Amino acid sequence: MKQRPDRGPRWGRLLAVTVVGALALFGPGSATAGAAGAPAGQPGTTELPYAYHSDLETDARHQRLYISDRVTGSVLVTDFDGQVVRKLDGLPGAADLALSEDSRTLYVALADGDAVVALDTATYRQKARYPTGEGTGPAQLALTGGKLWFSHGEDWESSIGSLDLGGPKPVVRLHLTPEGYWGGPPRLTASPAAPGKLVAGEQYMSNAGVTVYDISSGTPKPLVAQDNPGDLGALTGLAVTPDGKSLLATGGYPYHHLSLALDSLEVDHIYPTVAYPTASAVSARGAVAAGVNNSWGEDVYLFRKGESEPYRVVDFDPGTGTYLRPNGLAWSPDGTRLFAVTGTDGPHLSLRVVTAADPR
Repeated sequence: MKQRPDRGPRWGRLLAVTVVGALALFGPGSATAGAAGAPAGQPGTTELPYAYHSDLETDARHQRLYISDRVTGSVLVTDFDGQVVRKLDGLPGAADLALSEDSRTLYVALADGDAVVALDTATYRQKARYPTGEGTGPAQLALTGGKLWFSHGEDWESSIGSLDLGGPKPVVRLHLTPEGYWGGPPRLTASPAAPGKLVAGEQYMSNAGVTVYDISSGTPKPLVAQDNPGDLGALTGLAVTPDGKSLLATGGYPYHHLSLALDSLEVDHIYPTVAYPTASAVSARGAVAAGVNNSWGEDVYLFRKGESEPYRVVDFDPGTGTYLRPNGLAWSPDGTRLFAVTGTDGPHLSLRVVTAADPR
């Protein structure tokens, strides 16, 4: 196994993140602004009641998109046309999202609530609340190997934990990686295409380290680890490709989008884009959406797997200063629609629905 160099508290530059929490009573919520219609192939637009967002998750069973917002402590539910269906409040520090394999349960990491909440995707009601321990602040989620994995903690006391729901009682385990290894709760991802593997990436350092774990025993064991694979820095996203062989790794630099071989974390392809990469997503058929923070230019480049020329480029509201949010891309499960969260200098974000995104 290729080990990462020693990562003491002086390694790298810790990025400051300021988050303001908000509390509200949990209830059925209410609908807000609707989506603007758009011709086939053109982005439709919905104004969101958010100035910030944390994560996106798509639900094929109910044809829903879930958008979490840590600042307001809520999850917004839209349909695949971008029409807002419901706003779920009372979720303090709503951070990362994970959907159960049967799409019946949405898990929400409550970074300001020291818990993970399970929501019924049919009724939007709370099914269960799983405390993770005082001060744990669960931030990122990944569902694989029969467990819900989550990153937790602060600064160099951060680690990875697990929530096992398979027994008669839920079992929470904390600090499953060595203290001092992560400079903040790492970003997590997993895929059924790569069974027994959990990927973690450093998102709070200017230099981004990535580790692939074997979690088949129930405890993460490093398989391969690299600091700055492909010169990756300021990590904003990780996604395993549908064949389970590669990892899309997105950071503020270098100024292109990276594909890494999952078994070695060596670069296996580069998707040419521009400054500054901020989001990526891969469709079920392998199409890659590579997004950049480019307020006055093209925002998203769409590639076939392994190709170097985009088959389509999307520019949201040319000349208006619109920018793509970090971690602001998601594909519909059938690959025909691409969802993007964008912002401007105004108080509200927008949801863009790009139709005919992967028309094969």
